Amino acid sequence: MQIILKLTTACNLRCSYCSEGDQALERMPEEIFYKTVDELPALLDHVGAKSAEFLFHGGEPMLYGREALKRLIDYARAGLTDYDVKFLMQTNGTLIDDDWIKFFRAEEIGAGISLDGYPEIHDQCRRTKDDRPTAELIIKNIDRLRAEGLNVGTLMVLNSAVNADRLYDFIREHNLQPKIHPVIACGRARGHENVCDAYVGVMKRLLARALDEEEPGIIQPLDEIFNAILGLEPMRECSYNGSCGRNFVCIYPDGEVGFCGRDNATRHLTYGNLREQSILELYRSTNAEKIRARQEHLRRNDCAGCSDWELCHGGCAFEAVNAFGTLEAKYPDCAARKNFIGWLRTDGLRMLKAKLVRDKIRLRQSIALQKQLRAELKDL
Repeated sequence: MQIILKLTTACNLRCSYCSEGDQALERMPEEIFYKTVDELPALLDHVGAKSAEFLFHGGEPMLYGREALKRLIDYARAGLTDYDVKFLMQTNGTLIDDDWIKFFRAEEIGAGISLDGYPEIHDQCRRTKDDRPTAELIIKNIDRLRAEGLNVGTLMVLNSAVNADRLYDFIREHNLQPKIHPVIACGRARGHENVCDAYVGVMKRLLARALDEEEPGIIQPLDEIFNAILGLEPMRECSYNGSCGRNFVCIYPDGEVGFCGRDNATRHLTYGNLREQSILELYRSTNAEKIRARQEHLRRNDCAGCSDWELCHGGCAFEAVNAFGTLEAKYPDCAARKNFIGWLRTDGLRMLKAKLVRDKIRLRQSIALQKQLRAELKDL
């Protein structure tokens, strides 16, 4: 189970599409985290989980400070010895220095860094409060983390016109393995509606480019969707797999508990406050049950008979309530998603088959060459 911790609303950037919007400054009291850890075994046992993954989020979580984070991490490790405990941080990547790199390594923290593609597109929206660009610094810091042997993931949000070929070249040049999402029209991103068709077009082109290469890079959620279509593994991405209200709990800075880190600004449907109830009681609350009931409602209504149900599950619950004001609505960009999945099932699979044939030919040629070399060496 993943516990998303919105440690602070503070941020050193002012991204034009920030889903958090403009909020009052809040910082999670450490006691809220300690109470979470104390009560977490009851919740983990209730859902049958053997692991807990803490995701430090914000705002910008690095502004919480290393000393405070160290106290949280130490407390979690000491209190959850019967469980596999991991720590992740989603950061804008601009504050990384030698001390933070040492901290990430020492505490075994996996870093996810926001980078919205090549500098010209990234710097349109993700700028400092005094309007300076950030892409060059972030790329440099990603390279520094990797040079120290640290695992770095990248999260890309597509929010405006993107040159797909240039984006692919950028991804390969920097050896990124990004997770790419369309912007959600909430917070400062109001007005960024209707980007999903453009997003689908970009993702199609990225896949075509990847399958043209002998060793394609990994781009999510493309790889996950393909694996699910082929029956290799179920979808892991939460906006596709119907896990809302089950595998995630989000704790906001004031102790409120909800179903999703995306909901910090709007708080469409929170469970209650940790100051007043245990985390297990909140997980079993009426609002939590409403979120989990969304799946069955959609299966019987809007999504009844949909051939893509197992790959979509009605889409993201937050995006539905954000767009329509109700959990009982399906994904607002359903038509674009169906187009995307349908294309992957047809043209995408044909391109994959063609790549596999090319790989097979190259393998046979390689084997034939090896046999020829062995024969020539034997005759010497």
